[in-house]
Amino acid sequence: MCPDDEPLRIAGIDTDAGLKRLGGKRERYESLLRKFAARQACTVNAIRASLSGGDIAAAERNAHSLRGSAATLGANILAGEAAKAEAAIKSGRDVDEALSSLSQSLDALIAGIHAVLPE
Repeated sequence: MCPDDEPLRIAGIDTDAGLKRLGGKRERYESLLRKFAARQACTVNAIRASLSGGDIAAAERNAHSLRGSAATLGANILAGEAAKAEAAIKSGRDVDEALSSLSQSLDALIAGIHAVLPE
């Protein structure tokens, strides 16, 4: 954990924007980042499983939820990738490509969170 007087910097996250959304409550923000990393780690696998099972609606919901969570935390690039995946799922086009890109972005972001905010 970074001391509160040092800027919080995590690759792929606009931490200033995320902190601002939470009223500057750094401890709460760090907690949410850790929870995000833990809860979203398997999201792409869950989306793929939903698609394999024919549950398009669940796949869309997972991508949409990931998009919203990422945007709230300031992970704008990941939010954009999740939006692209959601659109691909809806259209049924380029889904594998969108999910691969989403997976890479998500994995990198989670690694960044763990590097800066270990458990």
